[in-house]
Amino acid sequence: MEFVCTIPAEKGEERWLGEVVVKRHSTCMAELLIYGRDSCINAVIGKYMNGQYICIPDIDTGCPLGRLSDLFWNRERLSAHMNGTDAVTVAHALRALSGYTGRDWL
Repeated sequence: MEFVCTIPAEKGEERWLGEVVVKRHSTCMAELLIYGRDSCINAVIGKYMNGQYICIPDIDTGCPLGRLSDLFWNRERLSAHMNGTDAVTVAHALRALSGYTGRDWL
């Protein structure tokens, strides 16, 4: 599914297109490919006893998530582990997934 990423910029707002592909999923885990701004990010999202998490094996990182639809929280958590553009792209991909079934999915 396609989505639009936005961030405040010096002159208005910066925008770019992204795409998230669900490679496989179950009731408590999903494997994703997230594309945006010359990046392809392989990610695994899932549930654990304290909420939801994301793992990005290609960059040896992972962190807890807020609700999938929570752009601010997820972007802040992810930006501690990856560049800002990719963090924004992944946060917007997660928000797009939250609309996949009309709820926060996992």
